[in-house]
Amino acid sequence: MTTTLALAARLRAMPDDELVAAVRARPVRRSGVSDFFDLAEALLDPEAVQRALVPLDRLQLAVLVVLGRADGPHTPAWVAEQLRAHPATAAADPRDVDGAVRALIALLLLHPVSADHAVSADATAEPGASPNSGTPANPGASPNHGTPANPGTPAPAVAPYDAVTAVLHAGARSGLPRPDAVLDTPPPAVRPATTDASSVDRLAAERAFEAVASVSELLAELAREGARELQKGGLALPAAKRLADALAIEPAVVPTVLSVAARAGLAAVADGVWLPTAEAAGWQHATTADRWRALAAGWLDALPADLTALFGSRTRAPWDDSLGAHVAWLYPASASDARGRVAERVDEAELLGITGRRVPSSAGAALLETGPTAAAAAMAAQFPAEVSKVYLQHDLTVISPGPLAPDVESRLRTMADLESRALASTFRFSAASVDRAVTSGETAASIHDFLASVSLTGVPQPLDYLISEAVARHGRVRVRAAADGHGLVHSDDTTLLGTIAVDQALSSLRLQPVDDSTLSSRFPRDVVYWALSDARYPVVAEDASGAVVTPQRRTVAARPAAEVRDTAAELVARLRLEDTADEDTGEQWLARQLDQAVRGRQTVVVQVAMPDGRLVDYLLEPTGIGGGRLRGRDRAADIERTLPLSSVKGLRSVD
Repeated sequence: MTTTLALAARLRAMPDDELVAAVRARPVRRSGVSDFFDLAEALLDPEAVQRALVPLDRLQLAVLVVLGRADGPHTPAWVAEQLRAHPATAAADPRDVDGAVRALIALLLLHPVSADHAVSADATAEPGASPNSGTPANPGASPNHGTPANPGTPAPAVAPYDAVTAVLHAGARSGLPRPDAVLDTPPPAVRPATTDASSVDRLAAERAFEAVASVSELLAELAREGARELQKGGLALPAAKRLADALAIEPAVVPTVLSVAARAGLAAVADGVWLPTAEAAGWQHATTADRWRALAAGWLDALPADLTALFGSRTRAPWDDSLGAHVAWLYPASASDARGRVAERVDEAELLGITGRRVPSSAGAALLETGPTAAAAAMAAQFPAEVSKVYLQHDLTVISPGPLAPDVESRLRTMADLESRALASTFRFSAASVDRAVTSGETAASIHDFLASVSLTGVPQPLDYLISEAVARHGRVRVRAAADGHGLVHSDDTTLLGTIAVDQALSSLRLQPVDDSTLSSRFPRDVVYWALSDARYPVVAEDASGAVVTPQRRTVAARPAAEVRDTAAELVARLRLEDTADEDTGEQWLARQLDQAVRGRQTVVVQVAMPDGRLVDYLLEPTGIGGGRLRGRDRAADIERTLPLSSVKGLRSVD
């Protein structure tokens, strides 16, 4: 019998870091928790226990079931032997059982006891044979209050708390599977993949190449205009549709692409808006293979430990409905949630080419078995070769005969707009695109020199004319800040200025005429500048002295920072402070222990100081406290005893 009294003593004795981690992993009610007894009661509340049991996997639940049916504490080796007799856990590795025991200890669902009180794998304890197996009254006396510090040593002998066993054995009434079903339901058979490996690799490489291109386009679009994140999570519908159009994919796929980019640290939310991170610029200039490696590494690093093990065990098996069935078996108390977690990662894996038709590719298997570097090498062998030359057409289009080298593509995109992306992408020059390049610092000569260096067909005359005209008209519209901070639009071309004034696409700027050559807006200069630039007017920005400047539209999001406030640490610190605030803490602790034992009618070991100085232990079931005396039934002698409270020096549970 392991009760609240034992857990309270354990909580009080645990190191702060272990206790904080446990409280963080076991969210419980915080109201009314003023000491370790209150915390123990909150942790063993049936609803709190049920919440803790639902996410457990089948092996962890099976460990609790076996221990709940046994008498006294047992070692992980004993548990492993018992589990081998049941269909669900017949193949359980003793090391996995030891790991499951450690996890349950850390979750405060199992109570660790000293090794000398454990029942070994080949012996069974008689009920009540070890009355001294409880937690010592001295909170610093036992090193086994938490998971052993040395992971190379076996986990200690353990026993489940009574409240945990009660909830688990309630079965369907508590929303959990029946204990017999936990032990007796064998795992579904794992069938090997039958799809041709070469066809899987070809499809995976195609998907991987498309994924790199999609993420690249996503980052470019987010740099141009961020995407709003809803408070409840997910992209706002207009942003999702805009990104889907830019990426030429279905809107339903946008969240998956965004998730892949975020896991790789390339995009993040800042003030409710998705933006590229500082790392995105370097990623954009890397080779396709290196880009894919970063995305695949981000996917792998973000996997929880259980999914890493799950996917790693199925590198030669399909990730289709059979995987869903296995996950439902693996997490019998939370099958639906587990299926959803896995489905999200499988969708990302399919997008990245880690799988093809839900079968792991050679690169995907290498990723899980060896790591991102080996996976990138395997995937790069399937990618088409990158090119650094293009065809410039008389119709102002640019055609690449293959995937463009990142440095060529990034420079080309500053002066031409992407029309279609594939193995042979198409770009188009326009007056607006050339004007954008000039705004960013290009000149007619630098544009012409770059195009001549990458063109397989020279620079067509129509493109030469376009560049010259765009450079000549650049700056016909100028924007500067007024004294009050508002934007002023100026142009000597009154016809062009009139067009701007009545352009419905610019109506949100609320442009008002100041004189024949100037319009005023209530918005700042940079807002007005980018609105005119997006509307494809030949605009430049000026500072107060009239010098041309280039506003920086690109906003970079910082990676999400960890939550500053740690409520679990705050709770533990408060309990420690209250536990040590008074000089009478020891007496108060003893009083709470006695009160808990009386209320729970729990048999405890009471240490009593005799007149001759000896300390004597009594196995006592306390029945009441009053008049400075403790009354209870001596279980060993089967008599009633009355002991002066002043002589009681300590108390411990028999757990």
